[in-house]
Amino acid sequence: MATYWQWQRKKPLRKVTWVCGPEPVLVREVVAAHREGAPPDQCGALFAGEVPEREVWDALLSSPPPGGRRTVVYGAEKLKNAGNAALVAADGGLDATYTVLVSAEPDFARDGTALVPHLAALQASKAAQLVRCCEPSKVEDRTALVASWWPGATPNFAYDVLARCGSLERAYLACEQARMAGLAPGREMAAVVCPAEPGGDFADLLMSGDKRAAVAVAGQLSAPDLGAVIGLLASRLVAAEQISAGVRDGMHPREAASRERVDRFVASRVIPYIGAYTADRIGRCRRALAVAESAWRSGTRAGVAESLVARW
Repeated sequence: MATYWQWQRKKPLRKVTWVCGPEPVLVREVVAAHREGAPPDQCGALFAGEVPEREVWDALLSSPPPGGRRTVVYGAEKLKNAGNAALVAADGGLDATYTVLVSAEPDFARDGTALVPHLAALQASKAAQLVRCCEPSKVEDRTALVASWWPGATPNFAYDVLARCGSLERAYLACEQARMAGLAPGREMAAVVCPAEPGGDFADLLMSGDKRAAVAVAGQLSAPDLGAVIGLLASRLVAAEQISAGVRDGMHPREAASRERVDRFVASRVIPYIGAYTADRIGRCRRALAVAESAWRSGTRAGVAESLVARW
């Protein structure tokens, strides 16, 4: 078994690859790698649950056309006879074929702590592999992914794109738009292709002390945005407290962030304003967040963000 980040270092291709995970953009990357270089007439897709399952296995176990066959089966979690995937991997007459089974499940199915039989059989086969497409845990790895999607992007620029977009999926779509338009990486171009995130903008403005602009953005916040921004600001206050402690010890803010292992993205949103966040200010902001969260959880929506700005 491998995560996407482990798999992408060498991008091994196997006769059978079972893919799952919560990041669709990374699933697409695995599928694209298995189709790369193949002419369109060698590539096909099947949708489990929309065609009789027998047709799926008949197609996967049949002799490939000259040059081979590359097939993607979507909805693999719906296959009742998924054990047949091991037969596809074991068939010596299908050496020119690649089959990618895409499951919509967030993780590999298990029976207790062990993999379910059809996945265990694929894991044991040298001709198969299991890849879980989840977001890399390290911000440096997430940044490297984004940089690979926008030709010419530096790590710092990719970091900015990811911060603007808020997710790998949105970052990929922004980079793909830029790539197709031939846009050179730059702050102005990032502003063009990256979607606006009211929640992130609101948090940035409030942390910076620009209350007038924060109030203007507050009206754009949906109910889910409001809940997310409360959590976002809470995490930034924790980071501010950790960094401030290091500064009091005589450290540079970036050194303090490194010592406390503060996420680099969060640190970049806190450090420019760290001087304004004394222990008293942090305590006051936390109390304001507690009031806002209590109102939000009780179902109140109108005026919550504006009240938070006034109390910040």
